[in-house]
Amino acid sequence: MFSRRAFTPTLACLLAALGGGARAASPVWVSHDIPPFLWRGAKGPEGYAFQLFQRVVKQAGVVADLHIYPWARAFRMLQTGQAHAALVVTRTFEREAQYRWLFPVGRFRYAVITRQPLGAVLGDLAALKSLRVGVLRASAAHSLLAATGVPQLVEGKDFNELLALLNRGIVDAVFGPEPVLRTLDTRAGGEGVGITPIKQAQEFYAVAGTTMSDDGAQRIRAAYQHLVDTGVVAQLRKTYPDAWFAD
Repeated sequence: MFSRRAFTPTLACLLAALGGGARAASPVWVSHDIPPFLWRGAKGPEGYAFQLFQRVVKQAGVVADLHIYPWARAFRMLQTGQAHAALVVTRTFEREAQYRWLFPVGRFRYAVITRQPLGAVLGDLAALKSLRVGVLRASAAHSLLAATGVPQLVEGKDFNELLALLNRGIVDAVFGPEPVLRTLDTRAGGEGVGITPIKQAQEFYAVAGTTMSDDGAQRIRAAYQHLVDTGVVAQLRKTYPDAWFAD
């Protein structure tokens, strides 16, 4: 028979264990600040990807916590299993087999923004080889430029930092998703000499990491498909047209 003194800490331990299990059962999602897809608003996260995320997890009947970090940290958390899923990840051939791709959260093309006329049409990646180019750390864009042979890459933790480097003349150009560059340049007063699209469409996806179960991933996919079938996704795309580039 338990004494009252012995029972109290035992009960506390049981409750703590149950509470810890409940927290562990809630999938941790990570992303980065990348408007117009996802950004920190005055009252919390906003944007197409966030609104879609909320509807998908609700439809799936799961509780999920979304945390916003600089992209390199968010991506490392996904890779190391600290996060169950990431919300805005560029889908590439190199990454295809590494993750389970849950649902699309945006479509875009890359672009280059400059502050000084460069005397050349930046219509392809080869034109960037003579420039100091700012690019997001650990991003697919960084891998793309490195593979193309662009030698002078300057990394930034986020696009605000990269545009600050551009304004200070530390880089000649910033390379990234066109909607992101246009959104942030407009917020800054539209000082860009030019934003030149690169003809290469890409998609952002929500992805599952190694710590999300197959059943959990399937529930998320099924929930998204339900939202497609009921017209919710189409309506959201109309609300956030900048998040979905059409050829």
